[in-house]
Amino acid sequence: MDDLAISSENEEDVHSAMELIKKAFIEVKVKESHEMSYLGMNLKITDDGVEVDMVNYIEEILKEFEGVHEYTHPADDKLFVIGENGQPSNNARCFHRIVAKLLFLCMRGRPDIALPVHYLCTRVNNPTAIDDQKLKRIVGFMKSTLKHSRKIDSKPFDRVEAYIDAAHAVHEDGFGRSGGVIMVGGTTVECITRKQKCVARDSTEAEMVALEAIVLDIEWHHEWFKGQGYDLKAPLIFQDNTSTITLVTKGGGKMRNKTMRVKQAVILEGFKNGDFEFEYVPTDDMVADIYTKPLSGMKYYRFKKIIMGNQESKAAGVRRNMVKMDEDIEVRQDDTSFRSSCAEEVWSLRILFLRSYH
Repeated sequence: MDDLAISSENEEDVHSAMELIKKAFIEVKVKESHEMSYLGMNLKITDDGVEVDMVNYIEEILKEFEGVHEYTHPADDKLFVIGENGQPSNNARCFHRIVAKLLFLCMRGRPDIALPVHYLCTRVNNPTAIDDQKLKRIVGFMKSTLKHSRKIDSKPFDRVEAYIDAAHAVHEDGFGRSGGVIMVGGTTVECITRKQKCVARDSTEAEMVALEAIVLDIEWHHEWFKGQGYDLKAPLIFQDNTSTITLVTKGGGKMRNKTMRVKQAVILEGFKNGDFEFEYVPTDDMVADIYTKPLSGMKYYRFKKIIMGNQESKAAGVRRNMVKMDEDIEVRQDDTSFRSSCAEEVWSLRILFLRSYH
């Protein structure tokens, strides 16, 4: 037994696929609707795109944490503190199982908890009592935000956009952390948070390490859309470190070792070949900051709204307004073709959503 989700711009193609499946299997149950549950996700297709919530899935997790305290943020500033000679976890097997469930959750409907969840994934082999408390805090946050939903919008887009950031030496062993948010049309299609694999000397090096690693993910999304027949501009990367932008667009500088020289050369070559473009964005508008270190207050909730699709990022919003002016001119020239292209974008986002989270 398995669950399948089928979507297409052409409704007849969906029905044809259904008939082929029915002929191949003895019993097939079919549900065709704009609202359905699939792999723990409650999906609702609207005129603006797709809404996703995982209320039922979260409630199953909460049953194992009766009376857990509610929190306004999923992590505090001691998230990366391991502590010496900590007491072992009360139930290491339960810790591992719940972390795995939360990983499934954050990859689909709740990317706002990705940072603490991915960190706890590195602690499942030898969890401590301190890790138990960090896990309870995430669950408590899910309890207080149970009905928060993610939105996959249907705005037209002309390129892949990405925010890439790094936190220097944020881990106790001196390693930094990379964070990335990849978006199309105001919709977050991939969230990235990783401990860096090499130690950086300063914040500029840490940013370069993050760029070199995450640019591969950006190019993958760009190539995927090209494979669907879309004619897109080169991906746009938002960066908040002007020194890093200079090093990877103009070259120069003195790298301290071969590894850093190679990372710089890889990005510089891609930029000169027109594989991607860079644009400076102030630190206060760096959305990927939510995946490099624990945030609190209004800054966390502002970035949370953006990655959950409930608010457009400031930098992307400015560019979108510029594109909209050009589109308005095209509409007056050929209104029919413009409406048709918008419809194609809606279905592309729906198909991308199903492909990315299956």
